[in-house]
Amino acid sequence: MEKVQVPPYVNVHPAPAVLIGCGSLEAPNIITCAWFGTVASEPPMVSVSIRPSRFSHPLIVESGEYTVNLATRDQLEWVEYCGLKSGRDGNKFDALDLTAAPCAPLASAPMIEECFISLGCKVVQTAEVGTHTLFVGEVVSMWVAAESLRGNKRVNPRTREQITFLDGSYWTHIPIHEK
Repeated sequence: MEKVQVPPYVNVHPAPAVLIGCGSLEAPNIITCAWFGTVASEPPMVSVSIRPSRFSHPLIVESGEYTVNLATRDQLEWVEYCGLKSGRDGNKFDALDLTAAPCAPLASAPMIEECFISLGCKVVQTAEVGTHTLFVGEVVSMWVAAESLRGNKRVNPRTREQITFLDGSYWTHIPIHEK
């Protein structure tokens, strides 16, 4: 195989496309993010990177909280809408007829009731990384649709339905081997 050097960029592997809930129950907001990932398992931590110019950025800075909500392929409309529309222009929960629900023990950041998994995260660290701020959040709660649990109380990841982002397009997963 012959390789050639090209200008570097990061969209060469799939990234989960998640819906980040922020703000409050009275003034909720959602932003679609593909710059999301696992940071640690003990305690459980995840990260999300958001540009300071985005409406959601100061909401997370002020509250120190956010939720991570996993949408499925039949909810792709929400992912696309929340990635294209700004919360400055209106309430995305209302526009999409979604339910902003409390995500105890968080004080303000709402979860999306209609998503099958929601993680409640408290910001434990931030870092300015190029064009984005990296928010590292400790997962302090996990809310899962009852039908998405296996008998052992582990989540059925529903990988055929989860959405990822790769090179400007949305994709789903096909498991190679399932447990």
